[in-house]
Amino acid sequence: PGPFSRTAVIAAGREHGIRSGYPAISGDGLVGRVLETHHKTARLLLLPDPTSRVPVIVGASGVEAILAGDQTPSPRLLLVPDGVRVEAGAEVATSGVGGLFPRGLRVGKVSEAGGIFRVELYARIDALDFVSVLQFQSPLLELADDADREKGAKRSQTVASRAAGPASGSTAK
Repeated sequence: PGPFSRTAVIAAGREHGIRSGYPAISGDGLVGRVLETHHKTARLLLLPDPTSRVPVIVGASGVEAILAGDQTPSPRLLLVPDGVRVEAGAEVATSGVGGLFPRGLRVGKVSEAGGIFRVELYARIDALDFVSVLQFQSPLLELADDADREKGAKRSQTVASRAAGPASGSTAK
């Protein structure tokens, strides 16, 4: 439990060209996105995480909505426009809106339970062995990458100040 309870660590990082924001997919569909990178590893934010939000299109008509993680294996569809009919079994894919994900990445199929639309993910999040990280270029990713580098620089400064020890002239017991 925690603010990032549905994350995964992969054995590839900045050294391998991985950047914050890049989409991660399995052979079946979208898994999530790169949340933060380190030299040789990266942390993925998985679709079921409660902080995950992905702009999607639903069905052949291309209804726009937001896929929102909520700790369940089947995230919810939010912000479906009023009066729009969403059918159970409709395909869900990334919309490309906002520029974080490319348009058309497979996500899952709509299911309905008690008036709540959920998406049965194609990717088996609970059984991931391998993922691919798409090196998708977008101006939004440049901003995420800059923020990630800034966090890394602050961590390095903190570690360096701890390693320096007490200030000169002080006495430690």
